[in-house]
Amino acid sequence: MIELEIQILSDRREGLLVELGRTVVANGFTLLRQRLAQDDRGAWLTMIVRGPPERQLALEEELATHSRVRSFECSLFEGGAAPPPASGPAVARAPIAAAPATFAAPASSVPPAGPDVRQVESMLPQIAKDYPRITPWLLTLQRTVAAESREASLLLVGRRTGAWVFKRDYAMGAKLGLADAIKRIGVPALRALATIEQHGEQLHIQNSPLCSPNGHSGCKFFSGYLEGLLGASIEPQNVFVRSLYCRSTGAVECILEISH
Repeated sequence: MIELEIQILSDRREGLLVELGRTVVANGFTLLRQRLAQDDRGAWLTMIVRGPPERQLALEEELATHSRVRSFECSLFEGGAAPPPASGPAVARAPIAAAPATFAAPASSVPPAGPDVRQVESMLPQIAKDYPRITPWLLTLQRTVAAESREASLLLVGRRTGAWVFKRDYAMGAKLGLADAIKRIGVPALRALATIEQHGEQLHIQNSPLCSPNGHSGCKFFSGYLEGLLGASIEPQNVFVRSLYCRSTGAVECILEISH
């Protein structure tokens, strides 16, 4: 478990803790303590929360894009529980053989930060306009955001884009199980953006346009895209996508694994 210190600026304090506290709890975190203050800029809410490290980015995304939030900062709480040491990548399931560890999805040496919400929000209208020819916009996002915000920003723009595609193309359908959702929605939607192959609950992306050899990994976009797309199509609405292997670290192809 990790402990995070979250600082939020809002226009008003009434109901702020209750509303944002619901978001904290919904993402599997526990509110340890909080402080609410007011100055000439608005209401400042500081929260110390504890929860699973794999849900940190999801929590940051929901808080950063909440309608009550004007400014958002998140960092590991000093004196809190240190995050567990990064383990090696899980061996891929039956569809593929184990690959050398050097091809595993990269673990950034830059301490992670929240997404650059302003940059993402400014880009979403252009992505909607040019979809599915959106690779140039995503490459621009990779270059222009701060290194510590790159992965979170790609994840956020992926989730927002995936949710938008679902509402546009698939919202009229019935709720599906995960396997059917991957086959009927995830695969055809992702094929609009990249060349892929499906192997059960794994999707193999060939020659990913966002993951050049020895460059930055763009797998967070595809992970977020699938989470946003599939999360609204299944019951319950919890989909997790992790990158097993990435072309940017020398793998032949990028491999994503979907679970719920």
